[in-house]
Amino acid sequence: MNGRKSFSVISAALALALLIPMLGGCGIQKAPGETAAPVSAEGAAGTAAPAETPEAVSGAEAAAASESGRRDGERFDAVILLEGMEETVRYEHVRNDALGFEMDFEYENLARRSDADRECFVSLRDLPGSPMNALEVTYRAENAETVAAAVREELSQKYELLEGTRELARAGSCLRIEASGRKGTGTMADLLQVVTILPASEGCLVVTEHFSAEAAEGFGRRFSYMLNTLAVIDRRVDSLSDEDALTAVRNYCTLSNPDLAEIVNAGEYPVYWELSSSTDAQAVVLFRSYTGAQIRYNMDRVTGNTRVTEFVPGVSSGETQTDESFNARNYLLSIPGTWQTASMANEADGTVQPAYHVLFTPSDILYGHIKDGAFVFNHADPVMSFERTPAGGFMVRALSSNGVQYSFRTSESDADVLEYYETWEEAAFPDRYRGGASLVKGN
Repeated sequence: MNGRKSFSVISAALALALLIPMLGGCGIQKAPGETAAPVSAEGAAGTAAPAETPEAVSGAEAAAASESGRRDGERFDAVILLEGMEETVRYEHVRNDALGFEMDFEYENLARRSDADRECFVSLRDLPGSPMNALEVTYRAENAETVAAAVREELSQKYELLEGTRELARAGSCLRIEASGRKGTGTMADLLQVVTILPASEGCLVVTEHFSAEAAEGFGRRFSYMLNTLAVIDRRVDSLSDEDALTAVRNYCTLSNPDLAEIVNAGEYPVYWELSSSTDAQAVVLFRSYTGAQIRYNMDRVTGNTRVTEFVPGVSSGETQTDESFNARNYLLSIPGTWQTASMANEADGTVQPAYHVLFTPSDILYGHIKDGAFVFNHADPVMSFERTPAGGFMVRALSSNGVQYSFRTSESDADVLEYYETWEEAAFPDRYRGGASLVKGN
């Protein structure tokens, strides 16, 4: 099979923007104070430095905040200082046990984009397909010094660098690499990057701030406050089961080849998935393609990282590794169950069916139909942010192929209903509700 076409507009854009993997975070009850000394008086190559960093709070405050017990998705207000003026901001708490961090982000300015191996916070003011201002958090299994060397090597190809340490309010001392000057030109780059690396359980957390030069005193400062709420927590990653492995590979194959479900249902070719081998560390799923190829998906049960090998009887001399790879956790359902639109449509056979059946993964909303008991994929819209509501429901923001920004939110009166709003702004929900596009949970 060919590698999966990316349905994640944000992830692709961030990759092009040289996002470095990272991880971090903790909740706050009170915002840090005004800035202490800036990171440096001048930026790389004599250019202006990125925004000053808020000073750390006392150890007692940090301990109290880290024990606040905020749950993932909990929202609250805090006060920060921007350009010498107090501003009340609305924070949402993020707790990611799999990556091992807690942090707060400004949900009115940023969309949370969760993947299995990272958290991204992307400006709502930017064009959805090409964000300039974003912060990303990722866990790396290597130690902080090794990761810093790799980051330094990559960024130094295009940037002049400033390096040092920073004391975070709730995470302590960490390494810091600033990339703000174009290499060898003495001028500031259009896109500034600040990479913060701190030790974590059996590895390190890497936080990358990206913001345009014009936004250094805006998003640059906001990201710095967010970073100061970061705390490292114990990682807790549940191993993928055999059933999870099969489900993830089926979803991956279906997204890679939208015609696959129809081919399977037609029954003209032997197509199947089966567990080829299973150990505590790894699951191997065999996919017998309609082309006759035997494709094996070798999945790490903890990380979800999956590499792909292929063998074609009568053609290949043996099993060979392909250039495909993916994280299986991105292909499991993020909202359980199969959902269906409230609106109905007349089918060619005279029956009346829901306009769409819908599945939710961490990265995509999958639209299709149920045929002969199986989900037949039609198209996917990328998930731009995914949240748990304080009441335990879901809030999902997505982007359609023609640029429509829309949201699904769990109904306050019925957990089996996801209300559709043709906007990302909650304040506009009452005027942008669309009942026919809302979803009900299937049997």
